[in-house]
Amino acid sequence: MKFSDYIDSHHVFTTSSLLEAMDSAGAAEEQLRRAVRSGAVERVRRGLLVSNHGRFEDVPVEQTEVVAVLDAGAVVSYHSALESHGVAHNAGFACRFRSDSVRSRFDFRGVAYCPCGPVGNARSKTMRSPAGTYLATTREQTVVDCLGKPALAGGVEEAVRSLTAFVYLDVEELVGLAVDAGPSMASRVGWLLSAKKAEWHVGEESLSLLEGRLGPGPYRLGPASAGSAGWVASWRLVLPEDEEEVMSWITRS
Repeated sequence: MKFSDYIDSHHVFTTSSLLEAMDSAGAAEEQLRRAVRSGAVERVRRGLLVSNHGRFEDVPVEQTEVVAVLDAGAVVSYHSALESHGVAHNAGFACRFRSDSVRSRFDFRGVAYCPCGPVGNARSKTMRSPAGTYLATTREQTVVDCLGKPALAGGVEEAVRSLTAFVYLDVEELVGLAVDAGPSMASRVGWLLSAKKAEWHVGEESLSLLEGRLGPGPYRLGPASAGSAGWVASWRLVLPEDEEEVMSWITRS
């Protein structure tokens, strides 16, 4: 393949994939250097590039496309998963993803790309965008992630407002994930399911199962630095604001 044909047909690509497709790797390396100098190709980070050539001139680069090309097995997570599912309350300026191969943060066009640990056993699903397919955490995994580390979801208020915008969840799967994660997560998820009981059609058996997994507590919805402004006795849960304020994040979502 000709170098110009490749950068006309691949928006985001790796150096290795480019060279593998070329008839002459040596000639392609020189063409790549010239293309970077001219701005026809832009470096995202070492080994990862974006074409600004031909039909890609002035075309924005989707965050998920960068992640998927960098690591096909990466899983978009936390606030970025909320955005992928269309429920984020506010726009984010960081793209968070799990990856088994990418460990260091990098910045590109005003977006911070932040790996947040290995994929592990995180539940994921294939998502589609105009740029192609990528992996993101499931709705249920996203709930557990954002309640477990709300700082990575834009803070407690942003996490709660966004999570409660889900139209539906697989409650059984969510309860299973919460139980596996331990008593603190059982408390947080139980509180959220109680608050959304009617909308998400949460059965008493699900709430009872979570109640049975509670330890002595107390547990926190957010970091200790957030203070102890509210208390939900049934879930042994400390809230960062008074209960009326926190409930408003749900009812106004």
